[in-house]
Amino acid sequence: MKEDINPFPSSVYKGPEYFCNRVAETKQMNQLIKNGVHIALFSIRRLGKTGLIHHVFHTHKNNSKMVCIYVDILATKDLSEFTNMIATAVYNQFPPQKKLGKKIAELFKRFRPTITFDELSGAPSLSLTIDTKTQKESTIGQILQFLDQQNIKVVFAIDEFQQILEYPETNTEAILRTQIQQLKNTSFIFCGSNQKMMHQIFNSAKRPFFASCTNVNLGYIEQKDYQLFIKKKLQEHGRKIETEALDFICSWTGLHTFYTQHFCFTLFTKNKVNTTLAVAHETAIDILKLNESTFFQYKNLLTTAQWNLLRAIACEEKVFQPQSKLFIGKYVLGTPALVKRGLDALLEKEMIFYQSAVEKPYYEVYDKFLMRWLQYK
Repeated sequence: MKEDINPFPSSVYKGPEYFCNRVAETKQMNQLIKNGVHIALFSIRRLGKTGLIHHVFHTHKNNSKMVCIYVDILATKDLSEFTNMIATAVYNQFPPQKKLGKKIAELFKRFRPTITFDELSGAPSLSLTIDTKTQKESTIGQILQFLDQQNIKVVFAIDEFQQILEYPETNTEAILRTQIQQLKNTSFIFCGSNQKMMHQIFNSAKRPFFASCTNVNLGYIEQKDYQLFIKKKLQEHGRKIETEALDFICSWTGLHTFYTQHFCFTLFTKNKVNTTLAVAHETAIDILKLNESTFFQYKNLLTTAQWNLLRAIACEEKVFQPQSKLFIGKYVLGTPALVKRGLDALLEKEMIFYQSAVEKPYYEVYDKFLMRWLQYK
């Protein structure tokens, strides 16, 4: 029996031992990386994009000829902050004590860096002096080109990449695309949580990044694979779970990775030797009670019409024709025009998503716990 460390992390990657499946996706991405192909990773939110990236990077941890660098740019507000974040990631990857680290430190001296340290982690953070518009546009290129010339393969993963559309520098896409085109030993993985904006960047023929990457679409993990994973992890800790409980978990969370992991994380904390269907039901209720205050805050952010539409979509789980007379009449939602405005608002707030990559497109509530709470109300 293993030490009772919760084997169901939902927010951080803890290693392959705690990672469920994604064998085909890992193989596909590694093949693309091997051939120097840039990747645009698509999926709905909280389906495990970031975890997959870290898992792929973990497979290369002993490869001395490859360096994998991950950066999340959600907190950046402009091209200068983007550059500082890339510089910080590079600086932390190559400590000054090492030969290449010394060369990189010399490179950064050109930009008169200010180094600060995180109070909690102690990790250094760089702020480069970038005064002019020309410097803003060229500094990132100088960093990337320097790395590209070091006789190593570099893989950059840039998470929340859609954030560049919020920058005041409206030509950011063109700047980055121009710099990336010049690199020979560096490849990129781009992903983000806003699928509409990500598709806008990579799949619009009018944008600089069009046709520059191979799209990888992340779907749901197969139920049988997820059930085997859950069962195995519990068995490793001397615990059992009934088939009915497993079926309930997968159905209740919709096999959505974050919500399935979080459910199992909560379940594990109950320290039950045997998980029955009743225990699974109890766990579901506990999760909803814990999140209820947040759900009420959501309600305060929406109009009555938007909230009623959200609840109607939650009750149906998948809505194929939201402006039909049948759907509108069943939930007393007013007119098709009112529903259309509500759909646009809920999509904008990312309370719902539109699944178009299927034969019959549909609308669905993003947050599976919110969906279940709305069904019970």
